[in-house]
Amino acid sequence: MRKIGWGILGAARVNERLMPAIAQSNMGELIAVGSRRPGASKECLLKNLPEYEDKVSCFDGFDQVISHEKIDAIYIPLANEEHTEVALKAIRAKKHVLIEKPMAIKSEEVRILIEEAKKNNVEIMEGFMYAFHPQFDRIINTIKSNILGDISYAHSMFSFPIQPARFYRIDRSLENGGGALWDIGPYAIHTIRQCFKENPKRVQAIAKLNEHGADISTSGLIDFGNSKRATFDISFECTRRSEFEAFGTMGRVKCPTVWKPEDKQAKIIINTESSGLTEEVVPAANHFVLEINHFNKIISSDIEPKLSNEDALWNARTLECIQQSIKEEGWINL
Repeated sequence: MRKIGWGILGAARVNERLMPAIAQSNMGELIAVGSRRPGASKECLLKNLPEYEDKVSCFDGFDQVISHEKIDAIYIPLANEEHTEVALKAIRAKKHVLIEKPMAIKSEEVRILIEEAKKNNVEIMEGFMYAFHPQFDRIINTIKSNILGDISYAHSMFSFPIQPARFYRIDRSLENGGGALWDIGPYAIHTIRQCFKENPKRVQAIAKLNEHGADISTSGLIDFGNSKRATFDISFECTRRSEFEAFGTMGRVKCPTVWKPEDKQAKIIINTESSGLTEEVVPAANHFVLEINHFNKIISSDIEPKLSNEDALWNARTLECIQQSIKEEGWINL
């Protein structure tokens, strides 16, 4: 079977993980990289996948990648606000597209991407790599098994202290894709939403904004109805955290580290009324490779995506309403 040809648009830092992941995937191969900065695509390749210098084409721009006849799928790790325009070009060129979270910063744009992908008979998926780590499946299966009872509360915390080299993440307003909400907020909201059968009903949030109107820290509440609720905290001012926890009538489950390095075992903490506290060890895994393998299978075998387009739409809508709540200082209905 012919391998899935991949192209990457942009020389983003996440390519440190994605370039090797494509190279290591069992059904994919990296064909080309494009960047608008002259020489950046070549520099990115030599830094992250130097042994492929003579195998991968590097372009100053995106068009040659999008139109490349050997490319089936394109990965987009651009700035949050740039996803929609570039993804639409790729979709209309009949390319499958994996879009780094968030899929878009407006739910209407997500809706347009979904419609265009369907019209052009291609697959699109939001890039939440954490969902492909086996620890995530173990947590979701624990929740679905009902040993915790009905989930009534969840909490997530994602943060890292931002360094000057990363200030490009906070140099523009929330409305323009800047800030913690659109950077690490998608993880906080997505992990919470996976704990409930219901979709959010309303949200309320407060934030600390910088001079550009970007949030440095945001905390909030999500109401899922029927007394089911969640809280979240995201920040560029706190020590590194990537965790979430779900509480039911008979127990709770916690994921202490969502962003788990591929060379480290994961740990899940389960505490039930009947069995007490237990810690389970999950074997090390590279969630980036697993994500790429899954998308390759979607393209070649026509399987259902683990992360649906409806899921991407709900995540965008929830984040959009949190942004509105920060501005209006009150509850916002979804």
